[in-house]
Order: sequence, then C-alpha cells, then structure tokens
Amino acid sequence: MSGTRLIQPGLSRRKFIKGIGASMVAAPFLNALTGCTSDGSSHRTRLVLLGTTGGVTWWPSTTRTSSSSAIMVGETMYLIDVGQGSTTRLTQAFNTGDSYTGSGSTTFLKNLKALFLTHLHQDHTADYPALLLIGVGSGMNGDDPLQVIGPCNRGQLEINKTGFPVDGVIWTDSSDPSWITPTPGTAQMTETVWQAFAQTINNMTLDAAYPDFRKTVQCTEIGTPLATQDSPTCPATPPFEIYRDDLVQVTATLVDHHQVYPAFAFRFDTDDGSIVFSGDTGPETNGNLQTLADGADILVHEVIDRVWIDYKFPEPSPLKTHMLEAHTAIDAVGAVAESCRVKTLVLNHIVPGDTPMPRLLEAGKNFSGRLIVGEDLMQIGI
Repeated sequence: MSGTRLIQPGLSRRKFIKGIGASMVAAPFLNALTGCTSDGSSHRTRLVLLGTTGGVTWWPSTTRTSSSSAIMVGETMYLIDVGQGSTTRLTQAFNTGDSYTGSGSTTFLKNLKALFLTHLHQDHTADYPALLLIGVGSGMNGDDPLQVIGPCNRGQLEINKTGFPVDGVIWTDSSDPSWITPTPGTAQMTETVWQAFAQTINNMTLDAAYPDFRKTVQCTEIGTPLATQDSPTCPATPPFEIYRDDLVQVTATLVDHHQVYPAFAFRFDTDDGSIVFSGDTGPETNGNLQTLADGADILVHEVIDRVWIDYKFPEPSPLKTHMLEAHTAIDAVGAVAESCRVKTLVLNHIVPGDTPMPRLLEAGKNFSGRLIVGEDLMQIGI
C-alpha cells in the first residue's frame, strides 16, 4: 500500500469559516431542466450537480445520471462520487474550450484537486476507472496528483441477510497476502484499475508519451476496519477532518447505509459557506449527520420513493427492509434536514430516477427551509 494514508475517526471538527449567512440563488421547489443552470455559475463558490439518481441500473424515462457532484471554489474543483454517466456530465459542465485553440478537452481537469468517495457502491464509483484512464488526457496529469479520499477496507465480509443463497464471493488476487480480501478499500480498488487496464496504460506510456498513470493519483483511506461481522456500522462518531487546503476544510462522519461500511457523509466549509453531502443513508445516524451538518448552508441528501418500494416489494421481505433502512424516504427527509438546522435541502440520489415531481415535493414536509429538487447540471451558488 505504498503511497497510501489512513485517516481514522476521532479528530474533532474545527470550523474555520467565519460567516455562514450566504443567500441561495435558487427559488423554492426549483426544478431546472437538464443542461440548464441557475445563476449559481456566477458565484465564487458553487455546487454543481453532475448526477442526481442512484441504483444499480439505468432508469427509464429520465436523463438523470448516477450520483456525482462538484464543488467549485473559484477555479478549483472538488468532486464527490463518480457514479455511472457522471464523467459525461463532468465534461458537459466544464469542458467548454476549443480543441483547436489549445484549450478544452486536454486541459479542463487541470484544476481538479480532490475526489471524495462517500462509499464504494458502484452507483458512486462506476465512472472512477474512466476518470483515472481518461482524465490523464484531460489535464489530470500535473505535478500534484489528484487526492482520492475514500473508505478503507471493510475488514469483515457482510452477513447474508437477503434470504437467498449466495453462490460465491469474489476475492481479490495479489502476490501480497495482506491484499487478498473480499472487501478491498479505495487504495486497492485503484491499484486493480491499473492492473485491469495494464495493456492500454503501458501502450499509452511507451507509445504515446503519456506520464506514469499511477503517479496521477494519491489515495487516502478513511475509517477503521470492522472487528467482527456484526460490529455496528454507524456508531456515534464525532466529525473528523479528512482534508484541508487554503480554500476548503472537509470533515466526515459515519452514516447508516445498512451493512455498507464505512459509509460517510462529508462537510465542505469555505469562506463563502458550507455544503454537506449525506451520502447514502437511512434517516437514523446516531446523531452523526445532525452534528456534522449543523447550521450548514446546503444539505445534499439522498431520497427514495416509498411508493415505489411498496410497488416493488408488496410483501414484507428482507430486501424491502433493507431498502427502507439503508435509504431515506422522501416523506422523511424533511425532518432530517430540519434537525440538521440547514438553510437549504437539495434532493439527490433520487430513486427511482423517474420519480414524479409531486412526490419529490413531499420532501418539504416538516422542513422550514428552502427545498431544491436536484437535476443533472444544476448549479447552486453560496
């Protein structure tokens, strides 16, 4: 695990932002069309929603791609998750140059500073290999490697709670016995991308003068591996710092995504305001999310449609219980946002992706702040 750091919970959050009175540019219940933006693009610090659905599928009757967001502070970019389709949205949002004038495709990622992964489900990581493999040709090849900050090895394989038999479990393969595991973390996931695409990477470096791909990223794992299979996955966890530079401080805490561990929420504090991402979580987090998000300008929170769950699982089943416990129903998210004392709630990771707007607006129940229904490519300034 050369070049990899491990950050474990336990550090207290120290807010360095002085004022959190920023106003939002979006109107209540704003629903932007795909490809349109609010005037958030004029703000120094802004949230850019790249993918606003989730799930291990491509949903019908929607243009939403899977979970991913960017925070821009001036010209500096920070990414949160890279679900399926999100790198296409990334280039649509930021690749506005002209290839014939030396700007555009080969440079638009030069100011991408860090990627933060809330957890390692594929609807949050499916485009990670694409970012690693193609980003190097789009400016992600400077002197400073991209900081990739994400979950550590889970430590223990999940218990089978599906009610169905399991045919087999995938283990990684390595000459290093310590890296043979069914629960690899961010660093090992990254290393296996290089291995899986070794043929093309070697060709690019030997035949096309590309830099050493492995030196374009630096992984930092966060969390502590579980001691036993049935260890709690969302114990009370004070926010702890995982990243800091001259523009942003990032803190994290654990959230409750059923057996997915570690699963994190992130808070980004800037001089202009604060943005919190819930990650995938049920509504009960042992108070972790409330402590992390307290007083934030924006809470970007996942939602799932209870009507769809009842349709998909008409009878009680372990999978139905999983869906309700691992995610937050639309009619429950407003109370979560209210308990976090945030100013604006932005719906994200909308499942299913074609959830009707009237049901999404039910998220405003029990929330006294501003509600925004997220759409791909929407920009919200603070």
